[in-house]
Amino acid sequence: MIEISEDICCSKVNIVIGKGALSKLSEIKDKNVALIHSKKINVDGIKTYLERFYDIPINDGEDSKDLSNVMLIIKELFNRGFDRGDYLVALGGGTVTDVAGFVASIYLRGINLINIPTTLLGMVDASIGGKNGVNFGDIKNVLGTFYQPSLIISDLKFLETLPADELLKGLAEVIKYGLTLDKELYDFLSLNKDKILAKDEEALEEIIYRSSLDKINVVKEDERENKGIRIVLNFGHTIGHAIEAGSEFMIAHGYAVSVGMLCEAKIAEELGYAEEGVVEDVLWLIQLYGLPYDVSQLKYDINLDKAISAIERDKKHRGNVIKMPFPTRIGSWKGVDVPLEIIKGFAFQCLRK
Repeated sequence: MIEISEDICCSKVNIVIGKGALSKLSEIKDKNVALIHSKKINVDGIKTYLERFYDIPINDGEDSKDLSNVMLIIKELFNRGFDRGDYLVALGGGTVTDVAGFVASIYLRGINLINIPTTLLGMVDASIGGKNGVNFGDIKNVLGTFYQPSLIISDLKFLETLPADELLKGLAEVIKYGLTLDKELYDFLSLNKDKILAKDEEALEEIIYRSSLDKINVVKEDERENKGIRIVLNFGHTIGHAIEAGSEFMIAHGYAVSVGMLCEAKIAEELGYAEEGVVEDVLWLIQLYGLPYDVSQLKYDINLDKAISAIERDKKHRGNVIKMPFPTRIGSWKGVDVPLEIIKGFAFQCLRK
């Protein structure tokens, strides 16, 4: 197992990666534990590590990221007498960690939070960084908080039965780190495709470790996104979120970001921020893993009006510009204020079939 420990503002965040990492749960003694998890997950394997817990299953998907679900969970915690010394454990993918993190941050102004991601996407992205959010209408994460988990457990046993397409969705975020922050990760991905897709334990541990370290280091420097550093984690996401909104969230986040990364790399090149060859390098790695790079490869049509509208309402929008992270070369990036009309123009080109 590999452990990472970082101080973020006023919180210490520990990340444990590897097989057997779930044993860390046995360190919780004499406390109530609320286990929020996807209804699809069998929690029998978790029970052995907890003295007492309350089971709170929720559905996967964007529909669950609603304030009504948040209030139901808070009512459950309140009725069972949870106090600030007790624990909320989030077991599942991005939906679960978003909802549980939001609840943990507002119940009694904050109770102990542990994230146990069960997908690669959750392990390398959603569970790390303390951003928690629920949706408002068709716009993702309009209501949210920053609240750090004290512990993140990435146990590789959950990936053993992870479907191939779910692995790919997570790999899109891993590729993002390699393209913008970590040339060594880019090289590792380039040389170890077969091992990674075959779920080789050492290869998976390496990409989860490097991705986790990349993200936690960014968050440590700019937890609240007010220094212009954390914006790098949004590479591919401005266009990616537009794709999701334009498909009414039928297109998976990882696939939307995959297409979004190539589109945004092209914008960076067109505007003169990316070195020659960056777009080709982005395309090559995306293609290597069989991820989509063009909207024609996605299963659902995109309503351009809804997609463009989502860009206009992007959370990074300030006045008439959106700050975007552009890859300048592999492993390096630059934050750029891009006029909204320019982004909309490029998005229209990228998103029409």
